[in-house]
Amino acid sequence: MKVTVSGQGDMPGLNDDTAVIVALDPGTHLSDGSRRLAEHNGPRLNLQLHDIWFDSERHLLPSSEHLQRIETFLDTHRPAHLHVSCLAGVSRSAALALFALARTHPDLSDHELVGRLLMARPQCFPNPLIVGLVDQRLRRDLTGALQDAFADSGMPWPPA
Repeated sequence: MKVTVSGQGDMPGLNDDTAVIVALDPGTHLSDGSRRLAEHNGPRLNLQLHDIWFDSERHLLPSSEHLQRIETFLDTHRPAHLHVSCLAGVSRSAALALFALARTHPDLSDHELVGRLLMARPQCFPNPLIVGLVDQRLRRDLTGALQDAFADSGMPWPPA
C-alpha cells in the first residue's frame, strides 16, 4: 500500500480510488484550504483527537479506539493508496500513517517502516503518544526506530 501524508494547506489532488484518513481536533471542520478533501468521493475516515502526548483532562487523547477504527477502515477498503491528513501534516497524520504502514506491511522492519514514512513526509514529527499506542498494539519498536532516525538528524524525538 502506498501512503501519503499532508496538512490541509498542502493537500494534493486525490482520485476517488484513494482512501483518506483525516485527523482533526474535536469541533474542527475542514478548512477552505482542504476543499479537495471535502469534495473527495472515495472512502474517508474522519477522526477527532487532539495532537497531544501528555495527559490532559481538557483534551481528547489519541487512544486505542482510534487505532481500532483505522484497522476496521483498512480491512473494509483495502486501499492501494492511503492518504492521511491533519491540520499541518506533521504529527497526528504522520503517526497514523506509520500505524497504517506497520499494519499493512508486517514483514518490514521498524527502521524500514520509519524510512518509508520519512520518504513520504520528510518534515514529519510523529505524535509520540500515538506511536507508543502502535508499539503496544502491534508489538513493535517504532519508537526506537524513530529515535534512531531523528538522532541522525540531530533532533530529539520525542521532545523533552
